[in-house]
Amino acid sequence: MNTGKFVASAVLCTASIMALPAIAESGIYVGGGVGQTKVEDSAGNPGGMDFSESDVGLKLFAGYHLDVIPLISLAAEIGYRDLGKQATTTAGIDSDYRVTGFDYSVLAGVGLGPVDLFARVGGMQYDLQKNVLGVKNDYDGTAPLYGIGLWVTLFGLGVRAEYEKIDIDQLDNVEMVSVSAFYQF
Repeated sequence: MNTGKFVASAVLCTASIMALPAIAESGIYVGGGVGQTKVEDSAGNPGGMDFSESDVGLKLFAGYHLDVIPLISLAAEIGYRDLGKQATTTAGIDSDYRVTGFDYSVLAGVGLGPVDLFARVGGMQYDLQKNVLGVKNDYDGTAPLYGIGLWVTLFGLGVRAEYEKIDIDQLDNVEMVSVSAFYQF
């Protein structure tokens, strides 16, 4: 009997000690990023025309990162993003598009040492402005947001690279490839 209790206690203590580094990696983080955004539209969309342009986008975010067990990490995140102003002149027709808004996501990852591979699922409350030949159309709504990326954290400082896609009804395609830096408290 005493041997069984000892073994059970040893296993419980060992599991607790192994979980301590994971708990130490949990916490609130804040950061920002910059990246390349791409917006595509077609004449079939409301107020649209054939359009495919890129620009520099920015994002700010805050979240809570939780390492559930040493290999699995989760995070809940909110943020704001400005996807830039994509503009072009085609056959004498000036057009520009601008997408901004607040987003919210859940990130789930697999930890491989200091590197996490993660997937993002969430949404974005967007404001879309389409200006085609001087006719301005404004749209707003909620769009699904999802992506994949890499997350590296050492001593509270982190960097991540990711690809994200936002499914806005009034556009054919919206993508962002970004690099972000963050600090985890």
